[in-house]
Amino acid sequence: MEALRLIKTARHALAEARQVPDVLGEARQVALLTEAVGARLAESEDEELTGLGQQLSEAGAHAAVCLDRSVADGTPVSGGRAGRLTELGELQPTLEALDGLLRDVGETLVVLACGADTESLYWTCIDGVDAMSECKDVTARLREAVDRGGGVERTALGGAEPERAGGGSPLLVVRLGPPGEGGPTEEERAPDYRVPAAVGASEVSVPAG
Repeated sequence: MEALRLIKTARHALAEARQVPDVLGEARQVALLTEAVGARLAESEDEELTGLGQQLSEAGAHAAVCLDRSVADGTPVSGGRAGRLTELGELQPTLEALDGLLRDVGETLVVLACGADTESLYWTCIDGVDAMSECKDVTARLREAVDRGGGVERTALGGAEPERAGGGSPLLVVRLGPPGEGGPTEEERAPDYRVPAAVGASEVSVPAG
């Protein structure tokens, strides 16, 4: 199935999810789909797209691992939609749709963090927001690269890091704190959780609506 169709399906499923386990499961499905899209891009003959595709695949895989820890009933979510990806289609609309989907997931995880009744759920949402932000950043760089190349046929630009455009969605800074008194202990955090040193409050950047 074409990537754009899968992305639209994922966006609808995320919007329809009502229970916490369902929302987290859909968020992980998005991470797995992002990983799959990145892996396809990594097969490109274009050097820049290949490198960025690999980065996107790794970022999606990391996000999937973060969100897998948060499924309430402990049941891992299968590959699902990612396994049905057969082609990327046109890159510009696909990457634009993926960017919007990643933004939606990040905003949804912030909402869950604000209403979290356990520290475990709270920190997983925060870690998920951070991971999705990485995916979104690489997606934005891919969009810029495709725009510069005019779409499908491009000239490899070598190993230089592309200059970031000044545009893009503004960031809304949301200040959050974990539920209950104090922050989690080192044992309560997953080994690769990326949380601020001061656990009394954390600052998460997500795209503004």
